[in-house]
Amino acid sequence: MSLNQESCTANAAALSAVEAEMLLTELNDWLLSGGKLEKTFRFKQFQDTVAFVNAVAWIAQRQDHHPDLAVSYGHCKVSWSTHSAGSLTRNDFICAARVDALAA
Repeated sequence: MSLNQESCTANAAALSAVEAEMLLTELNDWLLSGGKLEKTFRFKQFQDTVAFVNAVAWIAQRQDHHPDLAVSYGHCKVSWSTHSAGSLTRNDFICAARVDALAA
């Protein structure tokens, strides 16, 4: 089953660095940075950026797992981490994969 078909789980365990690197290979152009999983999405129009943000918010709400978003006119930086685990969990990669599917 691909990551974007999985669902987040409560109390997800922190991943090791090796586990995180392996899951990273299943994503499109995401980076590991400062304990977070990050990607910047670019758009030509502001309304496209806002529509993307709303779709990411819908995914996050459905999965009960919420990212940090930095929104500007033509781009949105999405950062996933699991605060309760103090690290990255599989949930972060699941949500990143769902956002990749949205952007495809």
